[in-house]
Amino acid sequence: MKRIFTTPDSIRNFSGRRQFPRQQARQQKGSIMLLTVVTIMGMIGTLALAIDLGFLFSSRTQLQNGVNAATLAAGAGLRLAIEDDPGAPQQAELAKALAVRYGALNQLRRFSDPDPKSNDPNRNDIVIDPGNVIVDTATPNDIPTVRVRAIVPIPTIFAGIFGLDSVDLGARAKASLLPVDGGTGTIGTAGDRRGGCWRPLFLPDTFYDSANMVKIVGDNTLGSPRLPNQPGDYYRSRFAAGARDTFPFVDPVSISGFVTGLRDTQLRVEVGQQTIMGQGAGVGEDLVTFRRDYYFIANFSALPSVKINDRTVYDQASFGYCGEIRVGDEIPVFPINNPAKRDEARRGLLEMHEHTLNGDRIELTEETMFRYVKSAGFPVENSHGAIIPVLLYDPMLANNLNGVTRLRVTNIGLFFLKEVTVDGDLKGYFVREILAGGTPIESANLGSESANFKRRWLPMSVQLLN
Repeated sequence: MKRIFTTPDSIRNFSGRRQFPRQQARQQKGSIMLLTVVTIMGMIGTLALAIDLGFLFSSRTQLQNGVNAATLAAGAGLRLAIEDDPGAPQQAELAKALAVRYGALNQLRRFSDPDPKSNDPNRNDIVIDPGNVIVDTATPNDIPTVRVRAIVPIPTIFAGIFGLDSVDLGARAKASLLPVDGGTGTIGTAGDRRGGCWRPLFLPDTFYDSANMVKIVGDNTLGSPRLPNQPGDYYRSRFAAGARDTFPFVDPVSISGFVTGLRDTQLRVEVGQQTIMGQGAGVGEDLVTFRRDYYFIANFSALPSVKINDRTVYDQASFGYCGEIRVGDEIPVFPINNPAKRDEARRGLLEMHEHTLNGDRIELTEETMFRYVKSAGFPVENSHGAIIPVLLYDPMLANNLNGVTRLRVTNIGLFFLKEVTVDGDLKGYFVREILAGGTPIESANLGSESANFKRRWLPMSVQLLN
């Protein structure tokens, strides 16, 4: 048996090494505390980084959503003004103003909201510099695009401990216009419950005379109603391209000439010559008049929509039909000589008219110089509740309307209804079209660019681009 000898200040183990228990315990305790502190600091740093990163990712999503909304609004601004300059500077300014306005309607939750009673600006609003809104008109098919960019400083929560007080986040988006042949109505009317959806009005489309001057069915400025029954009169819908280059989109008698009918324009020199878009919007100009003997009342209750089946023509005229309608659809109509349905439509339009236009002041500069609608009650351009989407039919049918119970949609438009007469005549003017729920035109019906057909003459819907 081995003996183990001990001394008061040391212990010898079997290997023969000397250890000091108290010193060893202190060393172990110090190492553990150091490792604990380092581990806790690392965990706190990781947690802080995770919280800040999560906050930044959330802010990045909010910012991108706000920039997307601003870009879509700017895209709508690409199709408002009718002006003298082919470069459309007013149009570009509208796009920038709309981007700034709609960007500020979106927020990044970075700071506490100010006291509602104060006039302090909300620092959470997304502020877009107009210089970061770029409009490009030199594009294929003459359809412009708009790019919007925003950079916003985001304060950090914990990273400031390490000297990182804020991080700059950026977002960008691009939008353009897509030619469409229908949809659910306009892009909106500033929250007004009566605007935006289709009205049960089937108006005769415009036609051309032998001198290629645009004409309106029933115009009696010369003392008698003007009908497309004179030598050289012809009709071509602006959708008369590709597979649609047939009746009723093209007059079977004369299929040559320019694309006619109501079509878009951004130039004032074309108003009243090549198109009636914007005609009647100037000071001293007669409004475009559709006489009661030449427009039909559509029977929307016969369309496949559950919500509309139990609504009257009065309701449809006042509130609209928000289902999807496309060029080429065949819609049932009430007989042209049905006084009851016509009076229902007249009363519904009057009710809508009184609700949206009563006491509202239309800005004359915008109306007369640039042919778009802006007012005190509807400050967003061309969002007025009295701008109603309408259907148009082949004007050649106006020579004999008796017995017509169904009409095919050959064109669509947005009509600013300024007056409904006691007799039921409709007076106003057409504005440039941005449609909601736009249905893209099938390639077979779109056709190719030519002197007689431009995609920019078609109604448009705004879309984001990659």
